[in-house]
Amino acid sequence: MIKEAIGKIVLRKDLSGKEMEEVIEEILSKRASPAQIASFLTGLRMKGETVEEITAAAHMFRKRISKLEGGEGVICLDREEITIERETILRTTQPMGSGTYIFNISTATAFVVAGGGLKVAKTVRRSFSPFCGCVDVLEALGINLDLTRTQLERSLKEIGIGFIDERLIQNDWEPILSIRQRIGIRTLFNLLDPILNPSCAEFQVLGVYEPGITEKMAWVLRNLGIQRGLVIYGEDTLDEMSITGKTKVTEILRNEVKSYFIEPEEVGMKRRSVEEIRGGTKQDNAEIILSILKGRRGAKREITVLNAAGAFFVSGKARSLQEGIKIAEQSIDSGAALEKFKTLLEFNQKERPYFRDLPLEGEKKISER
Repeated sequence: MIKEAIGKIVLRKDLSGKEMEEVIEEILSKRASPAQIASFLTGLRMKGETVEEITAAAHMFRKRISKLEGGEGVICLDREEITIERETILRTTQPMGSGTYIFNISTATAFVVAGGGLKVAKTVRRSFSPFCGCVDVLEALGINLDLTRTQLERSLKEIGIGFIDERLIQNDWEPILSIRQRIGIRTLFNLLDPILNPSCAEFQVLGVYEPGITEKMAWVLRNLGIQRGLVIYGEDTLDEMSITGKTKVTEILRNEVKSYFIEPEEVGMKRRSVEEIRGGTKQDNAEIILSILKGRRGAKREITVLNAAGAFFVSGKARSLQEGIKIAEQSIDSGAALEKFKTLLEFNQKERPYFRDLPLEGEKKISER
């Protein structure tokens, strides 16, 4: 089927859901060659992935992912990491630098949201470059990510926050990961990464890198069962809500999908410069996150608060972003966000490690010790 699909998409013809399911089944069952997979992904990217194609592919991958039972009211805060694709890295990091241009906003946000009473599930991945991904900064904070499914379920239920190492999901996907690294462009899988969270989340805030795909990804989330969600694209910050410019928001509310723009001043925020939310190495970013949780004020706190407000709003805990901002500020000022960090740190450091180091190309799969 993949050969026929390649022939179809190079003519810029869309695949049906059934056709996409058959192609993904070939890929996952290892019946498609690396050359075929690379050609298919490149052709699909050039044509442009449709809602039906992304939805069908997500359904096929989700069938192979064991669910994490975190209880009711889980919110997913996933996004496509900036370190996945070179073209994105070049747009969002310092030229010739060794760290990210913007600090890890979503990681700080996760602790603030958890401190505000929501259960947060976030899938994290390691950087394949010198830049700082979510895994890198969490390790710099001392958080052990080598957890089993059972341990993660306990973390979600008992603490209210869980960082899910993508290796737990992608343990048998090494051939796909290798091909993605080799072709070096954003593909279908970059769209799938943040929507394959196994936590059975009821709500989702999804950050994307192109303003033109917020509606597309919102309909994909709706097709996958998300009842309330936000898909966001912020100026300068890309996959986060922005305080340096306007943010495009596409909101999912049951069967309705609507888009609008938010300016910082509209929600009581001061407009800031990109320089004020600059990040750096994983150690730099870890220090920034801790300073925010400890109450330090400034632009970095403000953008964290705004993004946490989006989570409180979409979950129904806040009736507006302005109300969500107040809840986020209280989470920090009361010490609840910092306490979530400390509790998670203590829990994770006591648990028995599960994974070996991330395998390089040609090495054996990760396995339980």
